[in-house]
Amino acid sequence: MRNLSFSVKKCDKKYVLAFIITLLCSIVCGIVLYKPVTTNIYFITFANDYVYNVFNFQNTPLFFTHFLADVLYFYVFFLICYLTKFKYLTLILLYLRGLFFGIYSVILICVSSVGGIVVAIFVFIPATVLSFAICFIITEICQKFDRKYAFFLPLALALLDGIVLMLLVNVLFRVVIIIV
Repeated sequence: MRNLSFSVKKCDKKYVLAFIITLLCSIVCGIVLYKPVTTNIYFITFANDYVYNVFNFQNTPLFFTHFLADVLYFYVFFLICYLTKFKYLTLILLYLRGLFFGIYSVILICVSSVGGIVVAIFVFIPATVLSFAICFIITEICQKFDRKYAFFLPLALALLDGIVLMLLVNVLFRVVIIIV
C-alpha cells in the first residue's frame, strides 16, 4: 500500500535559494511601497477589518478569506509544478504574494496602532509564513505524490493552514490578551 508514500530526495538547492531571495525581495518591496499604497482605501479597510475580527474572535471571515486565498495559491503552485517541469514559474506568484504580505504587515503595524502590532506579530505573520512554507512544500513534493490523491493535496494543506490560523487566533492570541 503506497498511497501516502513518496520518495524523498534532496531539495533543489538552486530553487531553495531562488525561493528565499524572491521572498525577501518581495517583502522589502512591499515595505517600501507602504507609503504610496496608503492612499488606497482597500488596504486600510483590510487592516481595520482584520484587527477587528481577531480582537472579536470572529473566526468565519478570517478563516474563509485565508482559506480561499490559500486554495487559490496552492492549486496554482500545484498545477504549475505537477503538470509542467517549470517550477521556477512559481517564483512570480511567490513574489506577488510576498509583496502583498509586506504591504499588509506594514499597514497592520503602522495604521492600526498597538492592536495591529499585536495582531501582526501573533496571528498574521505566523499564518502567512506557514503558508509560504506550504507553497514551498507543494513545489517540492507534488510530483512525488500518488496520482490518485494528488489533486486533493492543495485542498488538504489549505484546510490545515486555516486550522492553524484558527488555533493562532483562538489559543495563542487569547493567551496573549489575557496576559497583557
